[in-house]
Amino acid sequence: MRAALMQRGRIWVEDIAAPVPGPGEVLVKSLACGICGSDLHATQHTEAFVKTSREAGGAFKLTTFEPVVLGHEFCAEVVEYGPATDHKHPIGTYVCSVPALTRSPMVPVGYSDEIPGGFGEYMVLSESLLVPVPAGTPPSAAALTEPMAVGYHAVRKARLETGDACLVIGCGPVGLAVITALRSEGIQPIIASDYSPARQLLAIQQGADIVLDPASEDLWRNPALRRPDHVVIFECVGVPGMLDRIFLNAPQNARIIVAGVCLQQDQLRPLIAINKELSLQFVLGYSMQEFVDSLHRIADGRFDVERLVTHRIGLDDVASTFEALKTPNHHAKVMVEAWR
Repeated sequence: MRAALMQRGRIWVEDIAAPVPGPGEVLVKSLACGICGSDLHATQHTEAFVKTSREAGGAFKLTTFEPVVLGHEFCAEVVEYGPATDHKHPIGTYVCSVPALTRSPMVPVGYSDEIPGGFGEYMVLSESLLVPVPAGTPPSAAALTEPMAVGYHAVRKARLETGDACLVIGCGPVGLAVITALRSEGIQPIIASDYSPARQLLAIQQGADIVLDPASEDLWRNPALRRPDHVVIFECVGVPGMLDRIFLNAPQNARIIVAGVCLQQDQLRPLIAINKELSLQFVLGYSMQEFVDSLHRIADGRFDVERLVTHRIGLDDVASTFEALKTPNHHAKVMVEAWR
């Protein structure tokens, strides 16, 4: 089968052996797979990514420098069942899945040299984790289940209260997923901040009430952010220094939800946060129920994701697209279609 491989930042396409499903596993055809920010991190900062994975484990578990087939935000089609399976879904069923195989130890789909991710023509998935895609849902929309579940989880972790004003810093895929989830929950006001005009427009389309350009506007002067005890800040950038800047500018008693993935060491001043009695919550991933709920919300329109897919490519364009996404000012989610 054809696949886009990555090793130490280099991406190329070649023919590799198709995976064989083991006990409890299913062979699937990759229909659509989004490029995630963590894929960019793994490619641009492979050394740091592997080092952190080996130290801390967790969801971002790339522990090898061997070639891997990335891609963990996918919709796929059931092709063949392996041994010891229940054949729960007919051949041809469109499915999504939490990107992991329930082997011992667990194998992360899209970050392992054992099995390919969604940037290949075929994958193997655990039958027990398959979630059928509701009829009529396009594969490119269903493939957004994983990133939308990340945003939905962040919003649920925030434990929002009546009257909270929400500020979303960074309108990349994670920030847009947070905005979409906030809007679906009826939260107002939603204030968003991003340098990119294209992403500012997407933030408005996804439900932000106010969108500011930090290059020319002081977002912290917005009246909605001067509410004692009622400001919740979603950090969706993940660059060094951002948390310290938030500490410095956030109002008293603000709650900060950290969804941006920063691989580098960072410095911040706890005394600033102490003086303001700020609350800091780090978030990661989602629960299985949040994953299922996100797919259903996409299918029934509660999560309006149509605009978030800003580009579709085939395998031959993966390398050049990763290069272009080093400055991701024009795209929300790029979808890789391996059979394109």
